[in-house]
Amino acid sequence: MKIYAVLVIYNQHLSDCPSFYSASKESDVQLLVVDNSTDELFQNQEEARRAGAWFLSMDGNQGLAKAYNAAFDFLSGKNGDWVVLLDDDTEIPEEYWKELQKAKPDSVQLPIVKTIRGQMISPAEIRSDLPRPAKELNAIKEITGINSGMAIPKNLTDSYRYDERLFLDFIDHQFLKDMKNKGIKICILPVQLRQRFSADQPEKSAALVRLQIQMHDLSVYYQYAPWKYWYLVIKRKIRLALQLRSPEVLWYG
Repeated sequence: MKIYAVLVIYNQHLSDCPSFYSASKESDVQLLVVDNSTDELFQNQEEARRAGAWFLSMDGNQGLAKAYNAAFDFLSGKNGDWVVLLDDDTEIPEEYWKELQKAKPDSVQLPIVKTIRGQMISPAEIRSDLPRPAKELNAIKEITGINSGMAIPKNLTDSYRYDERLFLDFIDHQFLKDMKNKGIKICILPVQLRQRFSADQPEKSAALVRLQIQMHDLSVYYQYAPWKYWYLVIKRKIRLALQLRSPEVLWYG
């Protein structure tokens, strides 16, 4: 079985990415590093080459949707079974690759992803096109999830392109929605990943930049239903204001 792993990295050294080490040591996995870095300090091409990985520079941060499209274009025409999407801050156990080898590449596979605090962030549930945390896996009626560890049948990536108006957020939910509309099954891969989720320890200036990106992407995703956009924006502002102890966040943007 041939597996391609796509790792999009941003202003970080590959040596600091646990998912890089996990994928690069697997003999059946060909790793493609897509570098969105804007800081010249991070020179990852040579490290990728030494690990036998392919390297693709985006010449700056073009956003996640464009990075994935560039990766899919790069892999187009190459034979394979799976394309796995990896986050640069996720721990991938060896068991993940073993379980994926058992799965038939006729459905999208979502592993169980938890934060360092133990909160499950994927798979999740969609209700009225709003993602919500799932309390129990077997209680999910309409599944969704995040990109981290998502395994996609290779033939699907040859024809799919992400909406490049989305910079970072909700491209995973849009992808899974599109797959469901095509009649593609979404399955849970019975293995757990751990992600150092950036929202666990927000720093104010970075958190406000992140909020601005979220607001933009939500406006694109929910352009058909502005009330859903406002619902999520207000909810996120309140949560962030409490985390930062900064009421002025409520009026940001």
